[in-house]
Amino acid sequence: MNLLKKGLMACALTLGLSFMSYGEDYGLPANIQDGNILHCFNWPVREIKKSLPEIAAAGFGSVQISPVQRADARTGENWHALYRPFDLAFKSSGYCSENDLKDLCTEAAKYGIKVIVDIVANHVDKSPGYHDTWWDSNNRVRWEGGINYGNRYSITHGQLGDYGDVNSELSEVCARGKAFVTTLKNMGVKGIRWDAAKHIGLPSENCNFWKEVTSVAGMYHYGEILDSPGPNSSIISEYAKYMSVTDNRFSNNAARNNGGVPTGVDGEWAGKVGANKVVYWGESHDTYSNDEWSQNVDQSVIDRAYAAYACRKGSTALYLSRPLTKGFSNIKVGKGSTAFTAKHIAAVNQFRNKCVGKAESVQVGNGTYTVTRQGAGAVIVKKGSGQVSVNNGNQYCPAGTYTDLVSGNKFTVTSSTISGNVGNTGIAVLLKDGTTPTPGPDPDPDPDPDPDPIDLPAINGVYLLNSANWSAPRVWAWTEAYNCTASGTWPGDQMTKYNSQYWKWEHPAGKVPESIIFNGGDDSSKTSDLVYVNGGVYDCSGNLIGTVGDNPGPGPTPDPSKITIYYDNTASRWGSVNIHHWTSPSTAWPGAAMTKVVDNIWSYTFNTDPSGLDGFLFCNADGSDQTADYTQAPVANHLYKGTGGKGAVTDMGVYRGASGIEEITDAECEAEYFDMQGLRVAHPTAGLYIVRRGAKVSKELVR
Repeated sequence: MNLLKKGLMACALTLGLSFMSYGEDYGLPANIQDGNILHCFNWPVREIKKSLPEIAAAGFGSVQISPVQRADARTGENWHALYRPFDLAFKSSGYCSENDLKDLCTEAAKYGIKVIVDIVANHVDKSPGYHDTWWDSNNRVRWEGGINYGNRYSITHGQLGDYGDVNSELSEVCARGKAFVTTLKNMGVKGIRWDAAKHIGLPSENCNFWKEVTSVAGMYHYGEILDSPGPNSSIISEYAKYMSVTDNRFSNNAARNNGGVPTGVDGEWAGKVGANKVVYWGESHDTYSNDEWSQNVDQSVIDRAYAAYACRKGSTALYLSRPLTKGFSNIKVGKGSTAFTAKHIAAVNQFRNKCVGKAESVQVGNGTYTVTRQGAGAVIVKKGSGQVSVNNGNQYCPAGTYTDLVSGNKFTVTSSTISGNVGNTGIAVLLKDGTTPTPGPDPDPDPDPDPDPIDLPAINGVYLLNSANWSAPRVWAWTEAYNCTASGTWPGDQMTKYNSQYWKWEHPAGKVPESIIFNGGDDSSKTSDLVYVNGGVYDCSGNLIGTVGDNPGPGPTPDPSKITIYYDNTASRWGSVNIHHWTSPSTAWPGAAMTKVVDNIWSYTFNTDPSGLDGFLFCNADGSDQTADYTQAPVANHLYKGTGGKGAVTDMGVYRGASGIEEITDAECEAEYFDMQGLRVAHPTAGLYIVRRGAKVSKELVR
């Protein structure tokens, strides 16, 4: 704290004022997904700005505002009018002018709060005069009838109610959406919530809308995907390539059906989407404002559900500031409830913010839900109040005596149990760094303590924290070019037990994986595809919870955009080399010049995502001699070898070190960013990342 800030605080204390400081004092995480989101539903933007000190003190890392696409929006307007936009573009209004949004973003940044804007992209207002006339031509809005939710094509092309469907497959519509995101970014917005996201198609369905709008660097995205995206719910994993996704079935179940206590550990998308791509809530604006189930559920029940989701690892949680009235036709644009300032909500958010990156264990009991975070503490959610004795999952909550941050009650923690009295909120928060537990003696000492991941010995391979108690964990590992297990057959190599909790696996000599799956011996118990990190320590949910040794690994797979490939010109002996590729993007014959790297090795970097190419070939500068066609998408960092005169072509595999050829220096390689769970981040914002440049991998703080 600088002297000026100390002086201000002294003056505030002397005058008996409450002192609200900025930024780091609130401990808000740098990344939106690492914190929780306050949904200031229908709040005029100027009102949100006034409440920023309360929002920061409550520990929310982000605020979400309603759509800003209607020029006649104002305080007192029907809430649902904001979801009938004039255009896929910003419209200054009494609800939110251009200066209002810029001022909010500027002021919020002082506290470390990020601003998320809700965007309606699936439809525009149907009434003449209430949408931009641009939408009236070129089939930009289509009318193909109502939606059949058993048919994916109908979901992405049919009408939501009686609103025409925006033709998201058109490149000009994609460009309009991208321009809108760019405008918001330039105003200071950090994230986008996409309304009705499942009703807009994916690149695999010949729709590039999501690829385009999420390509604006430095922006966070999450999509409202209710129930299932279609008959084949596995396509949710393709959505997750571009954005985080909501899990409304798992979210709604706790408060709607079980008094605010979730009935399971994992939600709808477990095994399909990583936890750090999931958004939960206790309720949503739809479940409250659309006359659905939550409008008559007490706030205390909603708060318990929120608390259970808001302390999880990876996933973020949304807290709705409820409108001050009920009923679809009664709710208007205006400031909502300030229930988010309650002590138990702030305590849960503080817990979440302190535990970024820490491993979790979730225990579902009889009317209780307990989340322990490694080395940090625990959150207990209970139907009502009273005495509890719950499992200390994975011994993650350090033993000792704690003071509950919510009720002030004392809790006793041993290596196996957490015992105490949950107060009348039904929420208890035990945080080692918040209220330091009294050290031992441990009344139930662990007879076989295991080392923390950082204390495990270095290894050319990986460790698994066997959090699912698999009897014989296995590893399946591979690169684009070859399998990296000794067995070569699914379910892969059996791991070796290191101690009572950790198992290890070392990769075969010369076969360093790019991807890995841990499994219990069959398809029913396995992680999703994970980025391989050499020396990585994972759990059975696929979370990277730490690393051992000096090198976090060569493992992250390349970013599919702006990839670099190489050509070995030894056989063709051309004086210079061109590459010709066609269809999205394409080059005019004889193609684009490649760059000589060393000896006969030439390189070429694609400036846009080349995954949609129909083919490519290599040729000399005038195009008179050429290789045969490659008919698959190029693979990052791969070396291709072929002869002229349309001779055979071969993909020789990863360039670095191939065939004894001199390697590219790490400094020459483009940086690739991955979050601390090992998932690729195409456009990193401020935060801590695993960064790979060639074979060199390090942890770096992006500011």
